[in-house]
Amino acid sequence: MAENLFSQRARAIKRSVIGALKDGVKGDDVISLGEGVPDKAAFPAEELAVVAEKVLREQGRDILQYGAVQGYVGLREQLSQLMEQYGINYGPENIQVTTGSMQSLELATKLFLEPGDIVLVEDPTFIDAQNVIRFSGATVKGIPCDDEGMNLEILEKTLKSHVNIKAIYVIPDFQNPTGLCWTVERRKAFMELVSKFGVVVLEDNPYGELSYTHAPYKGLAHYDQKGQVVFMGSLSKTLSPGMRLGWLAGAEPIIHMISLVKEQSDIHSSIPDHVIAATYMQDYDYKGHVQSMCAMYKKRLDALANALEEELPEFTFQKPEGGFFIWISLPDGINDMSFFTAALDEGVLVIPGTPFLVGVHNKSYIRVNFSGRTEEELVEAVKRMHKAYQNMIK
Repeated sequence: MAENLFSQRARAIKRSVIGALKDGVKGDDVISLGEGVPDKAAFPAEELAVVAEKVLREQGRDILQYGAVQGYVGLREQLSQLMEQYGINYGPENIQVTTGSMQSLELATKLFLEPGDIVLVEDPTFIDAQNVIRFSGATVKGIPCDDEGMNLEILEKTLKSHVNIKAIYVIPDFQNPTGLCWTVERRKAFMELVSKFGVVVLEDNPYGELSYTHAPYKGLAHYDQKGQVVFMGSLSKTLSPGMRLGWLAGAEPIIHMISLVKEQSDIHSSIPDHVIAATYMQDYDYKGHVQSMCAMYKKRLDALANALEEELPEFTFQKPEGGFFIWISLPDGINDMSFFTAALDEGVLVIPGTPFLVGVHNKSYIRVNFSGRTEEELVEAVKRMHKAYQNMIK
């Protein structure tokens, strides 16, 4: 009976493809390269425990009470300082703390999108972002990328030929799933182009601090002259995904409206978590913590890339400079879903590329994660992938 009352949008919801694929994994001997997660061994658990006890003892009754919709001001001050590395100079008043970056995107879709609107995205792009955008009633349209970022020639033609494009959603830094990092030149040219059109740019940057070869690039918001960019950041990849700490930053009128949408959604995010995170970032060496994560993940990236080149030279990829993922192009004639099944039979989980794709592609791809596994596990995983491939071409 209740199912008949579900809205059309609710009926269209499909479970995360990655979650559904993981359901098929049985046995502790499977090496999963599927989840885009940080290594839990890197979490500063002991330091956070000290901080949690301190803030609850000293401020407990205050922070356990209802708080500000925008979030604890001390955390917003820390996030303001954090964004300076991206060349973004927004004060605490221009920041809305959220319950993770997925809520940031959801709030943005509630504020900006209506049924019938079009949102342009990189093709391929993050699966769950596609789902959130589509749930708003908007249509997702993909723009292909090259090695430097979004293809601006195709983007310009698309912007000129569609009147109902409302937003452009991009992940310029170590994108999920491709690991692509836009060049400085492409970032500047992109912002120069979009400034000619009345669209909002949703800049998602959960991986920007996880740069293994260079300092973080300037964000798109750094080049924004018209207040078009809404920057979305996250502490999930560097501090803790379980604390669910994300934020949006942008021009004051946008943040004012985002705060009204947030208030109607859940009043505010967890103030105790805000205070714990802010106090940790103030009392401890957060930057040094991130640098240690980068050093560990770079070794894992190198181990995985070297193993792939040695064991599977037919599989091609562009080695990323940061982030969590390698995007692999499979040999002609090898289907991604078929390879997923063959690899799982050998005890390794990879994610097929098809769910990330927005348009029609002639190639098959897989996404593999390196942050959540040790170097030894990554090498063994590639050996199992090699066996799977050999079984497919016999």
